[in-house]
Amino acid sequence: MNVAAVIWDYDGTLVDTRQKNLAVTREIVWEVLHKSFEEFPALATIENYERANAASVNWRDLYGREFGMDEKQTDYAGTRWTHYQLKNTSNVLFFEGLHATIAELGRHCPQGIVSLNSAANIRRSLVENQLDHFFSGIIGYEEVAFSRQKPDPAALVKCISQLGLLEAEGPIVYIGDHETDAHCAINANHYFGKKKIVSIAALYEQPVAALHWFYQPDHIAESTTHITRIIRDI
Repeated sequence: MNVAAVIWDYDGTLVDTRQKNLAVTREIVWEVLHKSFEEFPALATIENYERANAASVNWRDLYGREFGMDEKQTDYAGTRWTHYQLKNTSNVLFFEGLHATIAELGRHCPQGIVSLNSAANIRRSLVENQLDHFFSGIIGYEEVAFSRQKPDPAALVKCISQLGLLEAEGPIVYIGDHETDAHCAINANHYFGKKKIVSIAALYEQPVAALHWFYQPDHIAESTTHITRIIRDI
């Protein structure tokens, strides 16, 4: 493999956190707005929540558009994410085949995670699944200012720095399931002034979804095993 590193998104890319994140968001909305989740269509079902997330730039956009939170309320909501994530002890599962994929990639290059989830929550999940030793850098939403969340490249650049690869010659792969991840990779390339980041859209269930994105990924992985094949060809 010729890549310098592989950096992953977390939610929807490594693990299926949809049900847990819906429960956490309902708790946050109740605390901040004192309103039941039943008042918001986006929180009524997991399908509605998934569609709302897909249509949002990031979690701040989601909270503003779907729940009507102003900037101050959204800032506070962000500070409560880690609390409710750690309080919710329901299991989240890594997508089938990813344990082997992560182990295979780990034989060739360092790996990191850049996510809008909490770094503490991500680390706990990695430890529980005995995968923590494969990841040398983890950047959660709390590692960068609220105004610089993805698609701003700040978190991705910080992870690359944490891996000691700011001057790396080989390409760095960033894998995510959302258009925001592809946009983040594009913005990171603008930041570096060259094509340093190669993006892969992890669309295990709906590979055609990216056809409608304005910001296009460099590659689309239709399954977890497809990821390794794409990276070998880079």
